[in-house]
Amino acid sequence: MVKTNEHYTFIQHDGQTAVHTDHTAYNADIKRRIEEMRKNNQTLHIGEKFEKSDDECYREIADACNNFLRTHGGEKEELQLADTLEKYNLQLYCYPHTEMSDDKSVVARMAFDGHIKKGKLSWLMRDMVSNPQKHFHHKPEDYDLSGTVWEVFKQIPEFAALEDKIKKALATYGIPTQNEAYTVKDINKEGKPFDRNLNINNLTARDFCFMLIEQTRGSNDMSTKVLKEGYKARHTRRFINENEQEFRAGLMAMDGVRKDYVDALVAAMKRGLTDLTKLPGYKKEWDNQPVVDVHHIVNVKDVNSLEESGKSFADVNRYENMCFIVRHPSHDAMHALETDLAKIGYNGEPISRNDIFYNRKIDRKFIYRIQPPEGVRCMFGLNSVIYDKKYLGLDENTQTNLPDTVKKENAVQKADSGNEKAKEESIRRSHNSKYHARNRGPWNLKDSRRESNRIGRETINDRLNQHH
Repeated sequence: MVKTNEHYTFIQHDGQTAVHTDHTAYNADIKRRIEEMRKNNQTLHIGEKFEKSDDECYREIADACNNFLRTHGGEKEELQLADTLEKYNLQLYCYPHTEMSDDKSVVARMAFDGHIKKGKLSWLMRDMVSNPQKHFHHKPEDYDLSGTVWEVFKQIPEFAALEDKIKKALATYGIPTQNEAYTVKDINKEGKPFDRNLNINNLTARDFCFMLIEQTRGSNDMSTKVLKEGYKARHTRRFINENEQEFRAGLMAMDGVRKDYVDALVAAMKRGLTDLTKLPGYKKEWDNQPVVDVHHIVNVKDVNSLEESGKSFADVNRYENMCFIVRHPSHDAMHALETDLAKIGYNGEPISRNDIFYNRKIDRKFIYRIQPPEGVRCMFGLNSVIYDKKYLGLDENTQTNLPDTVKKENAVQKADSGNEKAKEESIRRSHNSKYHARNRGPWNLKDSRRESNRIGRETINDRLNQHH
């Protein structure tokens, strides 16, 4: 049963009630903000600076999360948590949850990254690799992949296109078909021997990964770029191409952000990359600059919630499920409970997953998530965001405007930039005058060259110091 009030949706289950912020029922301030942005063709929101620092805001969120945890999901504490998150442009979500298969998690993550890794192989695959004399003899076209884990891969078009390689690998390793059985002796829990029959249906996602790597690069590679492009790279390029001016303005509005870093980051994102530390030309002075992560709004581990709504698990990698987010404080704040929850878990028992928390007064089938607000495509901090054009009702080709406050900041920056250029020109002229004053006449050419070189070095150092 679901009932609502002005701000929240309550989910009732077995006589108990869970509450979470409604996906569409924003508070009045946010509603006004969105309407104003629609009217002005704007997607970037730069809020007023909080009186508290980002770290203090983050701590307040973590305290509210931990308070909710200590009370085992008390309604009062739950409302307090929802209010705290909403104040800082985050939202509390609650939805039914069941664990997804490991195969789907592995495949979805590989499609996102664009490359696959070797992992532990099944007993059948290991035996076929190490004992060629046990191979079954088939041609690639003899294999029917229906009913196998490959059907999970095939839901992603880029993997479906590799099916011929998989069939070739199956024939190479002599994997038995569905109509055959590779029989091994095993012992059950009671210690009694029995026959275990294995065939293609027993292969795991890691087995298929192994075969793809073998077909692509060879056995010495632990991982390889199988897909031409992962969804992460594709969506990164799309985002920056559609939102470059807003992204630049949003980053530059953060304290201490350097323009040369923003320029380098934008250039990297146009190539599908977000981590500058792995690229040539990275500067030590960029160590304290904001790192951007590509965040799944619906977590890769929660794709069952998509399937229950009639979608494919592969939809977890759709562009609409991405939020480009500065790692601290926003991304960190969304995962503030990870460490504590790993210790406490459901009914006080440790849980294997450390990124979710349950309302134990209701049912462990309901989980809570801290996620970006509805319609937000990028989060710079706890009060600076870029909204999705489609969510705002704007055409994707609409030329959007920057907020007036950002325009004023840009004007100031340009003026400052002009002043810097004027200052540099003044230094250059001063050095030239100094040179000519000290070095008149042809009798002093050697000294003049020495003095010229010295002044040139000073000028370069001055300019470097001004930029840093």
